[in-house]
Amino acid sequence: MNLARASSLPEALFARWSSAPQHTAALRPVAGGFEPISAGELAQLVREYAGGLLALGIRAGDRVALMAGNGPEWAMLDFAILSIGAVTVPIYPSYGLKETLFILEDSGASLLLLEGNVQLRMLGEPERCGLEKDRIYVMNPQAALQAGLANWDALRVHAPDADRLAGQLSRIQRDQLATLIYTSGTSGWPKGVMLTHGNILSNVEGFLALVPLYPEDRVLSFLPLSHAFERTTGHFGAYLVGVEVAYAQRPDTIVKDLPLARPTILVSVPRLFQVLYGRIMRDIGDRRGLTGGILRKGLHVGMHGREHGQPDSRWQRLLSGLIGRRARKQMGGRIRFLVSGGAPLPEEISAFFLDLKLPIVEGYGLTEASPVISLNPPGQIHPGSVGRVLPNLELRVAEDGEILVRGPSVMPAYWRNEAATREALVSGWLHTGDVGRVDQQGYLFITDRKKDLIVNSGGENVAPQKIEARLMSHPLVNQAVVFGDRRPYLVALIHPNQERLLEQLGAEADAEQISAAIRQAIQWSLKDLPAYEQVRNFHVLERPLSQEAGELTPTQKVKRRVLLEHFAAAIEALYTQRPG
Repeated sequence: MNLARASSLPEALFARWSSAPQHTAALRPVAGGFEPISAGELAQLVREYAGGLLALGIRAGDRVALMAGNGPEWAMLDFAILSIGAVTVPIYPSYGLKETLFILEDSGASLLLLEGNVQLRMLGEPERCGLEKDRIYVMNPQAALQAGLANWDALRVHAPDADRLAGQLSRIQRDQLATLIYTSGTSGWPKGVMLTHGNILSNVEGFLALVPLYPEDRVLSFLPLSHAFERTTGHFGAYLVGVEVAYAQRPDTIVKDLPLARPTILVSVPRLFQVLYGRIMRDIGDRRGLTGGILRKGLHVGMHGREHGQPDSRWQRLLSGLIGRRARKQMGGRIRFLVSGGAPLPEEISAFFLDLKLPIVEGYGLTEASPVISLNPPGQIHPGSVGRVLPNLELRVAEDGEILVRGPSVMPAYWRNEAATREALVSGWLHTGDVGRVDQQGYLFITDRKKDLIVNSGGENVAPQKIEARLMSHPLVNQAVVFGDRRPYLVALIHPNQERLLEQLGAEADAEQISAAIRQAIQWSLKDLPAYEQVRNFHVLERPLSQEAGELTPTQKVKRRVLLEHFAAAIEALYTQRPG
């Protein structure tokens, strides 16, 4: 399909579905497995929902808020909204009241589609969101009944006016607004990123040039569809190509869903791969006998060779055979490649999975760029980099190291925010706020966020995310956040991996023993870094950082300013105590 010639997302989607109506388009989780939904059935359901939206009076340009977890119905309603020229406003189902009310008011949403009891409890009285009860629909039938609201099924018109729908569809143009995605941000209120049909189509076209997808592929969708990364890659990209989309029951059932769904592609954030890496390393450490000794020796040889640019092929074959086969089986046995985005992936983890013959296609992007900017082609992965820039984008690095991007997938503006638009877009160039470099082979490396760069009291520039990624790759460290701006040395907030800590030290371990183990983990993780990049002192957190406490965004990015407030006394104490 030539996406460059498509007038709109729904036009391209309906063309794809009509070309192979019997092909499985989506898979719904059911007891004991997954139930297929054909392309023809999906297209008909989208038309029925679109007919219902038109019957409600939703018109082109109207904003419709969609606040629910992943599932076929989310996809159908998104496509239905777009097919009548309206605008989808996705809201994370985990958002709190203040953020939700802000987005509803700022976007001017005329219809709200909720999932169920969790969102209803958060809102309290549904009317407080500024909409009448007949403009609020709930997916869960029981929750809808108890709240006196209509169910999503009530939106379906089983015999929609085909001519009217065709007319709505024919009037949609590439430069027309398709969605408002509110960036969660690490400070202040979220900004509404305006993405057009053309923005998203060109982004899909760009990443398909580097990562080919095929109709026989299957992706397991579990990252929030409210986020641009999952929505463009595992939603629009998959459906436009004809890839089967299987929906996990919930994000926390991914381990159970994988062998049942048997995907060929898994799109995730680095945290999942860090957890898998930790488990595999623990398995290697726990193995006894000859096999355990061989694996540990091979691991040492392989890591030493990789550090010196000479990975040992025998080690790679051993690891792939003994460990990789088991890992692939646990993922369903059909994985072609994994995809990582949303945050930096530690280089050693990327290289390790490459040895397992489970390549991780790491990419980089921003919501403002629809969102993919660069990625590693599956057969040409360079661990540590975020790959090559999409062929339909331009990228340059400013004098201060900031990455600038220009091209057809870059947003036209922020919604009703001229000041933020002027700051982000200068002469067509999107100022990403990220600092990086491009090597001689055209691979992009991200060193840090421009605003997060630490300048210590000695004038040295420190990229905290690089250090944090190293720390969190250690089996004992669950979360790590580094501070030190205008200070003499770096300190960190550390939440340990409680399970591994218990295994290593036992249930009777005291605070001094825990602290000694964490300090050893820090020293090992940062052993080859210069003095100014060493963490000299740390505070052990009693609980993990969370979105509920306002410390993480929905995509698990750290809100550093919030942490500086929440843990001000603890951080200050790290500079008054004598470093260990």
